Amino acid sequence: MSQATYERTASIPLDQLTPFPGNAKRGDVGAILASLCRNGHRSLVVQEAGPDRYVVLAGNHTTQAIAAHGPGDCGMTVKAGDEERPCGVCGNEPWEPVARCEVVQCDDDTATPINLVDNRASDLGSYDEQALADLIGGLDDLGGTGWTGEDLADLVNAIEEAAAEEEPPAARRDGADRDPRRPGHHRYEHHPGRGWRLLSLPPPPGHVLMTLTYLPPPDRDEAARLVASAREMFPAEGAPEIVLRALRALTALLDSRHAHDGVVTVSALLKAAGVNQP
Repeated sequence: MSQATYERTASIPLDQLTPFPGNAKRGDVGAILASLCRNGHRSLVVQEAGPDRYVVLAGNHTTQAIAAHGPGDCGMTVKAGDEERPCGVCGNEPWEPVARCEVVQCDDDTATPINLVDNRASDLGSYDEQALADLIGGLDDLGGTGWTGEDLADLVNAIEEAAAEEEPPAARRDGADRDPRRPGHHRYEHHPGRGWRLLSLPPPPGHVLMTLTYLPPPDRDEAARLVASAREMFPAEGAPEIVLRALRALTALLDSRHAHDGVVTVSALLKAAGVNQP
């Protein structure tokens, strides 16, 4: 078995593309077509199998979606905000079905694992539900995303239920003690014609919001734990300052991953932030 070798990128007519034999995945062709019409083309990965013949290794359902669109001007436009755009597939012009392809050379023993992992990798993944809700809630129009307003509502409900279960029993006894402004607790509103909006709520008195957008979940959790521990070492009136200082020390936290033991302590975090410990 040999590794796949990239050859070129080309626009290939659909009649030269062969679906992968025995492709086991069953995708949502309608959702893919809606995305293509709104957002434009996606590339396929194809194996060069002979003169003007290619086998689709990754993107079989995208191929089906382009075929479902068919040739010619579909006459459909899409609206993005106040802008009216042409169809992302045909451009509302005469058009013959083609697909943008990444062409590779490989043997059949390599082609099968490529097809399998393309189908399987998404199954093995998971979501950061809060990050997903923030992405969906930040859009005015969910067309072409595969998500709906109902999906967002279900997602937010699931996040809130999970957060409620983590609260101490005394705080769960009734809703009076639950503060919807606490960090990490978001609210969304739907505005007709404008989509879902993330509500910007101020933090409770004595709290500072900390947003760690680009850190993976394990690092976010570790940063939050260390900041919370450092916060307990200072009087209440000095707590916001330590949080802000700790934000400047996140680089030290990430650098610690390369230490011999991969461990960072609260004292090391405070030292990196330039704080004199009490």
